[in-house]
Amino acid sequence: MKPPTALFTAASRTALALSGAVLLATAPPVQAQDDCATVEVHNVRPQQGQLMVAAFGSADTYRKKPLVQLRLQAGDAATQRLQLCGLAGRTEVALTLYQDLDGDGRMGANIVGLPTEPWGSSGTPGTFGPSWETGRVKLDGSVIVVRMST
Repeated sequence: MKPPTALFTAASRTALALSGAVLLATAPPVQAQDDCATVEVHNVRPQQGQLMVAAFGSADTYRKKPLVQLRLQAGDAATQRLQLCGLAGRTEVALTLYQDLDGDGRMGANIVGLPTEPWGSSGTPGTFGPSWETGRVKLDGSVIVVRMST
């Protein structure tokens, strides 16, 4: 079993994987599209920094090569909805998110690797952080809910 710090180290690595080249965008309107998923993010710190979102399509590519990446400004509410498109042909995905409060494009972490910025994952992140197995969710038209850490 991994030590408790592995949760945050894994989360930090996930966030760092997200901090590469991302698409800068405003939140698109929520609408049904065949290759899109509606994501509802809870515990967002309103008007603070940007939400960084990545969708992964398999265990082999998880935290290495996202299908889709999105960066958008945090809005006025603690719960925000967004459309994540570019998922055509997929039956399941795993999402990782963090809120870049300081605008440096990376998830902040302290000296022992614990995150200093809010983060979240689809599914149930588990005791030791997100993984493909704990984060994958079906793309069945349901809203994907992600709760950010507080």
